Amino acid sequence: MTKLRSVRRLLIGVTSGLTVLGLGSLMSAQPGWSADKITLRYSAFGRSIAVADLRQYAETGKPSAELDSFLKMIKPKDKESLTKTLNMKFPFTVTAVDKLLKTPAADALLNEIASATILPGREEVKALRGALLISASSKQGLGTLSMLESYPTPTMTVDLKKLLDLMKNGKSFKGLGSMMGSYMK
Repeated sequence: MTKLRSVRRLLIGVTSGLTVLGLGSLMSAQPGWSADKITLRYSAFGRSIAVADLRQYAETGKPSAELDSFLKMIKPKDKESLTKTLNMKFPFTVTAVDKLLKTPAADALLNEIASATILPGREEVKALRGALLISASSKQGLGTLSMLESYPTPTMTVDLKKLLDLMKNGKSFKGLGSMMGSYMK
């Protein structure tokens, strides 16, 4: 049951963190194979945030000048939520993550989450799957920041409207219980 909660917290944490970053923007791995920034788009509006700035903020509580200008636009409780989300870590080995990602429920979940990300060539599911596996095998282990840093393109672009719709409908998390149940057996 604790593993179910951990996976649920990871997936909700990642989407919540991206949502917190995106809502604020509306108001105002390996070198070469990792995301340097996250770009959040909503219609014609967009905002990019450096992943290194997010890591610095999560580790020290001190934002870079660029991130600070963004953080000034969001509520204090959302800043706290962002910090918690960025610092989330989960005790899953790469083998466990690989096994989980091979379930039909995980495939459905990744497809729904991937529909809110934008990649040339429509390779969003593969990118998310790869980021989760690389993150789980990293020395930092599986966590929000290590997953973002493991995303296999220089920029992770998120369609905030689609992400908010997914979170509102709750569809992305319906299969999570059965996915974890099959893993736990």
